[in-house]
Amino acid sequence: TITTPCERIIAAAERTNRLNGHENAGFLSKAAGFAPLHPTTSLPPPHAAWDTLASALPHLVQTQTVRETITNMPVLDASPSALPDKYLQRAATILGMTAHVYVRMQGSEPLTQKYASHRDILPASLEIPWTLVCKRLGRDTPSLTYVDGVVANFTTTSKTSPSAVTLDTISLLVPTVNTIEERTFIGIMIEINAKTIPIIHEIIHSQRAVLSRNPPALKQSLHSLLALLKDVTRSLSKLNANRAYRGHIDPVLWTLTVANLGIPWVKDAVGAAGTAHPFFHMMDEFTGREKYGTGIGKEARVVREMYPVHWRGFLGAVREVSVGGYVAEVVKEGGDGDGELGELWTALKEAYHGDQGLLGFHRRKVFGFLAVSFRIGRSTTINGLGRKRRAEPWMEADSELDKARVERRGMGEGDGGGGEGGEREGKGERVLMVSELIRHNSEEMGYWFAAQGSVYDGSGFMMKHPGGDTVMALCSGQDVTESLRAVGHLTHPATRKKMEMYRIGRLEGPKLASGQVKEMYLAAVELGQKAAEMENVYRRNFQLLDGKLTVLDEPEVLTAKKARHLLDAKNRLQDEHVPAMAMLLDALLERMGEFDGMVDVRAARAEMAGLVAPERTLGTATRYENYGMAVDTVQTDLGRLTEVKECVAMVLETVEDQGFTCSDHSRVQAMMDTL
Repeated sequence: TITTPCERIIAAAERTNRLNGHENAGFLSKAAGFAPLHPTTSLPPPHAAWDTLASALPHLVQTQTVRETITNMPVLDASPSALPDKYLQRAATILGMTAHVYVRMQGSEPLTQKYASHRDILPASLEIPWTLVCKRLGRDTPSLTYVDGVVANFTTTSKTSPSAVTLDTISLLVPTVNTIEERTFIGIMIEINAKTIPIIHEIIHSQRAVLSRNPPALKQSLHSLLALLKDVTRSLSKLNANRAYRGHIDPVLWTLTVANLGIPWVKDAVGAAGTAHPFFHMMDEFTGREKYGTGIGKEARVVREMYPVHWRGFLGAVREVSVGGYVAEVVKEGGDGDGELGELWTALKEAYHGDQGLLGFHRRKVFGFLAVSFRIGRSTTINGLGRKRRAEPWMEADSELDKARVERRGMGEGDGGGGEGGEREGKGERVLMVSELIRHNSEEMGYWFAAQGSVYDGSGFMMKHPGGDTVMALCSGQDVTESLRAVGHLTHPATRKKMEMYRIGRLEGPKLASGQVKEMYLAAVELGQKAAEMENVYRRNFQLLDGKLTVLDEPEVLTAKKARHLLDAKNRLQDEHVPAMAMLLDALLERMGEFDGMVDVRAARAEMAGLVAPERTLGTATRYENYGMAVDTVQTDLGRLTEVKECVAMVLETVEDQGFTCSDHSRVQAMMDTL
C-alpha cells in the first residue's frame, strides 16, 4: 500500500502530540483534522481567575466595566513552572479574546489607530502573561490567532465523530457577548473545519490514486470532493441576515460586536480574518494555486508563516503531489477516454474558486454584511480593507476579495458572466424622478431603489432578499447600480429576471436647456441622496436599541454598551455627516447664486460655515440616561434628517416641473426660502 505525503505528516503529528501530551505544535489528526482531539476546558487552580474572567466577559461588556476589572486583576505567573504546557492553548484563547475585548468593546480608540506595542494600551495584568504564553507557543509577538478565536474555542455535544460537529451542537468556550451573532459567525467557521475532515481523507485518496497512476480511483475521489465542497458552501449559507430565516443574524448587531473584535491595534500585525481558515489554504494547495500577488494573497502568505508547525507541514505535503498536473498528463496522453476526469477536475476548481462557486458565494455574502457595516460607522476590516476608498469602502473590500479569487484561477481578469442589461427605453411606461425616489426609503413610503436607469420597488422583497432586509433598507432611495454590478446581479440571468418582477418604471431627469440649471439640479440630487442615505443609516439605531448586544440584554433596557454606541452614532452624525451635507448644501446655494443675481445667497452661505467646519469638540453629544430618552432622541434626530430630505425633494420637484426656467424669479426665491 502506498503511503502518501499527507499520511506521513499526519502520522508524525499524531505521534508528536501524543508524546508531548498536548497539541501545541498544531491540531492535526485523521480523526479530527485541524480540530483539537482533546480540548482543554479549564485551567489549574492558580489560574482559575482567568477562567472566571472568561465566563464574565458578556457581563463586563454589557456594563462597560471591562477595563476597570482587568486593570485591577493581579499579574498571574505564566512561566512553565506555574502553567504547564497542556494549558497554554486555553490560556492563549482566554488572554487573546480578553485583550481584544479590552481594546475593541469598551474604548473609544479609532479602529485604524495603531500602537508600537501592546503595552501602550494593555494593562500589565493582561500584557505580561499574554506575551509569555504566546512566546511559549512559538509566536514572535502576542496575537489572537485563528486557532485561538475559532479552532480551539468550542466544545460540542456531538457524540458521534468530530466530522459531525455542526453549528447546532457547539458551545463557545470563551464567548465575548454570547449572542446569536457571535455563536453563528464563529460556529459556522467551526462547522466548516469539521467538514474539512472528510475532505482531508479524500485528498489522501487522490494522492494515492495519482501515485499509483489510477485514473478510475482519482475520478471517484474527485466525485466525492465535489460533493463535499458543495456541502461546505451550504454551511456558509447559514450565515444569513434574512429575518425569515431561522437563526438569522442582525448585521447591525454583528457590526457592533463580532465584526470589529479581531481588528489588530499594533503596527504591522495581521488579524485573524477568514483568510486564516486552514480549509482555504488546503484547497489552494490542492487546486494548484501559484500566485499570491494580491493584497489578500500576500496576507495569506504571512498568515501561513504563523501557522503551527504541523499545519505548515501538512500544506506542504498537499502540494507535494500535483493532482492537476497528473490530470493534464492523462488527458494529453489520451488516457481520459470519455473526458470525465478532465471535466471533474474543472468542475471541482469551479466549485471552489469559480464566480458561482464557494469563493464567489463567499464574496457576495461578505459584500452584504460589509455594505451594512461600513455605512453605520465601521472604518476598516480585520485585514485593513476599506481605508483607501472614502466613498463606498465596502467596494474596496469586494474588489480585493474578487482579485484574490481570480488570482487563484491563474487569470488576469474576471471570469466573465452574462452581459448587463442596459438602460431601457419604453414608451408608455411610468417615468419617475429623483424627487420621488429619495422619498421612498421607509416602511411608510415603501423601499425603492434605482439601477441602470430603472426604478424598482423592493418593499415586497424585503423579507425574501437573501442578504437580508437591512442592506435593502440602507440602499433605498438610492441609485445602487455599482453595488448590484459588484455582486453580479446585473449579469446573472436568474437575478435579473427576479429584479424585473419588481420594476416599476424608469428614472429620468428633467430636460433642462440651461447649463446653470442643470448644475443646480445635479447639486440638489447629490444633497437629496445624501440626506436619504443619512436617514437610512440613523434609522438603524432602532435595531441597536431593540436588539441584543450581549446575551444578558433585556427588552427596553438601555445598557451601558448600547448607550456608548448611540453616543458614537450621534457624534458621527454631528461631526461627519452634518458637515458633509452642509458642504453639499453650500454647493447648491452657490449654483443658485449664479442665476444672474436674482437671489442673494451670501447670508445663507455664511450660516453654512459653522456646519461645514464645526468648532464643537468631538464627543460632546447628549448623554443617554434611559431607554425612553434614547428613543425620543433618535426619533427627534431622524425627524430632522427627514425634514432636510423633504426640503431638497421640494427643490427637485420645482426644477423637474416642465415649466421651470431660471428666469422665474419667484420660483427660484421660493426654493431659496425652502432651503
